[in-house]
Amino acid sequence: MTPLLVAGAAAAGAAVGLGTGWLSVRLERLEKLEEEENEERLEYERDVEKAKADAATAGSEPPKAEAWIGERYGWTWLELGLAPLLAAAGFAAFTAHGPVDAGLLIHLLWVAVFVHILGFDLKHRLILNRVTYPSIIAALALAQVSPGLNIERAVIGCAGVALFFLFQNFVSRGSIGLGDAKLGALIGAVTGAGPDPGHLGAAYAVVYAIFLGGAVALLLLITRVRRLKDPIPYGPFLCAGAAIILYQGP
Repeated sequence: MTPLLVAGAAAAGAAVGLGTGWLSVRLERLEKLEEEENEERLEYERDVEKAKADAATAGSEPPKAEAWIGERYGWTWLELGLAPLLAAAGFAAFTAHGPVDAGLLIHLLWVAVFVHILGFDLKHRLILNRVTYPSIIAALALAQVSPGLNIERAVIGCAGVALFFLFQNFVSRGSIGLGDAKLGALIGAVTGAGPDPGHLGAAYAVVYAIFLGGAVALLLLITRVRRLKDPIPYGPFLCAGAAIILYQGP
C-alpha cells in the first residue's frame, strides 16, 4: 500500500468526519434537542422556586438547588476536531491494512457511521433511531458482500447482541438504555456471529467494549473527572469494539 494512497484516504476521512459533524448539528435541530432542554430547564427552575416558596411558608430552610448544567449545541470541538481526526485515522488504518476493494469501502462506511454515533453520544448521551434503524437495514443488505459475513451471520449477530442488551436494560432497570440495545443490534449485524465457533465477531466486539468502557470509567474516577454517579456514554465503546473487530477481520 503506497503512502500516497494512505495519505489520500486520511484526507478523505477528515472530510467525511466533518460531514458527520454537519450531520450531528443537523440532527440536533431536527430532533429539537435545544428546545427540549430549554423546556426542562424552565420546569426545573419553576420547581426550585416552588420549593423555596413552600419552605418559606413552612418557616424552614429552603432546599439547596444545584446549578443547571446545559449541553452545548451547534459546532463544537467534537464536530470540528474529534470527528475529522478519528475518521482520518480510521480511513488511513483500514486502507493501509488491506486491499482496495468493495470490502474496504464497506468498512469505511462503518467507520464513518461509528464516528458520527460516537461524537453524538459523547455530546448528548443519545443514540438516535434516525441513525441506527437505517444503518441496521444497510448492514443486513450488505452482509452478503461484506468481508467474512453473510446474511445468516449478520442476522444472528444482530439478534444476539440486541437481546443481550435488552436483558441488561431489564436487569439494570434502565441504566443500560434502549439506544444501546439498538446500537448493539447494529454492531452485531456489522460484525456477525454464527453457529461455527470460528466466527464470534459480535461477541468479541461486546467484550472489547466492556473492557474499554471499564478501563476508561476507572481512569475517570481515579482522576476525578467523573463521579461514581455520573453517567458515562457506552455507545463510543461499542463503536470502538466493532471497529477493532472489522480491522482484525473475521
